[in-house]
Amino acid sequence: MNIELGGGLNSALTHFALVGLAAILEEAGATKVRLGWTAEGVAKARITWEGPEAGDAVKGHAERHADEGSWVQAKGLEGDTGLFSPRIKVPKAVDGWIDLEGRREAILDSGLTELDARMVSNLGEPGYWVVDNRENQPDRAASRWEMKTRNRGEEFIGKRLAPLAAIVAARPASSITDGLTGASTTDRAGKDSPGSRTSTGLTPPGPTDDALAWCGLWGISSFALVPAVSKVSATSGASPLRALHPRRALIPVADHMLSPAAWRALMASRAVNDLASADTERQSAAVAELPLRGVIGACDFTVHKGGSSSAPERMILSGEFHLLEYFLYGLR
Repeated sequence: MNIELGGGLNSALTHFALVGLAAILEEAGATKVRLGWTAEGVAKARITWEGPEAGDAVKGHAERHADEGSWVQAKGLEGDTGLFSPRIKVPKAVDGWIDLEGRREAILDSGLTELDARMVSNLGEPGYWVVDNRENQPDRAASRWEMKTRNRGEEFIGKRLAPLAAIVAARPASSITDGLTGASTTDRAGKDSPGSRTSTGLTPPGPTDDALAWCGLWGISSFALVPAVSKVSATSGASPLRALHPRRALIPVADHMLSPAAWRALMASRAVNDLASADTERQSAAVAELPLRGVIGACDFTVHKGGSSSAPERMILSGEFHLLEYFLYGLR
């Protein structure tokens, strides 16, 4: 089996959906899953595997997470706030934190799948332990690629991932496949509005297929998150690595197809995350090492921050592919 996704190297959503769909296929029982980019003509994101149809796998995955027993549907302290949202209106008292953590632990101990566990881990959590300048800064423990705006009580799980699960689960498998390949765009979550935020920062506002967005958001599970005691947690691909609002996103491109596990290991490597380092020695070492792992270059995306100071909105703009040498000689 194989599929080529809609979008190209310049779309962060396509990169995220590529690894997200590959992970969903593996969870559905697919074997020999490989992901990468075509080399002929205009590069296309491609996955090959043996096993279920892509549309069936994505539909089944969405159905499971639309079920009220899923961790995606679990609610926290504030009404319909998602229990596993990494950025929320935090409890005011210690007892509230203890209750929140207790609820989370009960579900974490209930037998999540490997993909579920990676998603929860790499989304991050409200960092009750993060203190900067004597102030609690719990949002700093979240993935930088969780970009849901938080105005009017919005948050990522309860207001985006949970409803999106139901929307994708309700679509026929053939419609899901069409959305993944770009044959059609069905944006029920965003009502096909020019200002649709269905992609949740993985593209600028605009209609985005619900199924493609679902896979893209699950792609966050493949971008490693390393928590910090008082600083911003390090999110792979973000540059600067520990900035509250990264200015850039860098995603490597290999000259061969990779297994999802190999892709995750590459994305989490020091070499990839040193490509944009201000330290020229570390940058040079990265450019020397990455060809040994089959990496030919990386896509460089600008991360735009807009909105208000109280509810900033981050989104990844259209990017450019560059050969490795560019990061050593052309990026200053």
